[in-house]
Amino acid sequence: MESNQQHDGEERLVGGDLLVGADAIRAFLIFLGMHAGVDPYYLKRTGSWPIGNTGGKGGKLIASKRRLTRYTEEITRGPAAA
Repeated sequence: MESNQQHDGEERLVGGDLLVGADAIRAFLIFLGMHAGVDPYYLKRTGSWPIGNTGGKGGKLIASKRRLTRYTEEITRGPAAA
């Protein structure tokens, strides 16, 4: 695989479902209707939000748009009727 092909694949991935970095995640959560002061680092620390970390000291937060959307729909819908 040529380096251009690999770079293009990364751009498609980032442009598609994957959010990289707290700013990108914050912007998407605001798009979903959360308040402008939402803190993705806090949401990650709670352990219940589908937000990960690339690891290491210089790691970045990562999240899937699809999983964030599904999770916000679940918490706004409330518990399922029995």
